[in-house]
Amino acid sequence: MRPLLSHLRRNTVAYIALFVALGGTSYAAVEIASHSITPVKLNPRLFGGYVRAWASVAASGRVIASTGGVKVGVQQTPAGDYVVRWHTTPTTGCTAIADVDLRGVGVSGPLPGYALPEAIRQAGRSEESFVETYNGQGQHAALPFDVALLCSTPR
Repeated sequence: MRPLLSHLRRNTVAYIALFVALGGTSYAAVEIASHSITPVKLNPRLFGGYVRAWASVAASGRVIASTGGVKVGVQQTPAGDYVVRWHTTPTTGCTAIADVDLRGVGVSGPLPGYALPEAIRQAGRSEESFVETYNGQGQHAALPFDVALLCSTPR
């Protein structure tokens, strides 16, 4: 009984969040009428986007695969800082998304980690993104990653 109470005390916030999320989903499933969301309400002119470019990058900064023309520079300090120069100059707003590529990393399997991207756009220049990779302990680390440039749909 004591382990169960201890578990409940440590995870109270998680259980509250779970029940709120399930309650909201249940409410939407019951209250929103079938076929009430029509294609007119999902007009792609009002929102939308597309993947403009992508790249898979090794920890050394070498581009393994990409849409073409992507160049990656490695910052020497701290380890795990990269500058991605895209081959394209978008006409709409863009953002970058990235994630650590864990295939084949580590002696006993994948090592946890994460990537933080930031897209930078300067007038008259192609799009650039800065990507920082971190290990499972939250420290800068040179890790392989995948990155994509997402742009809004031109109006």
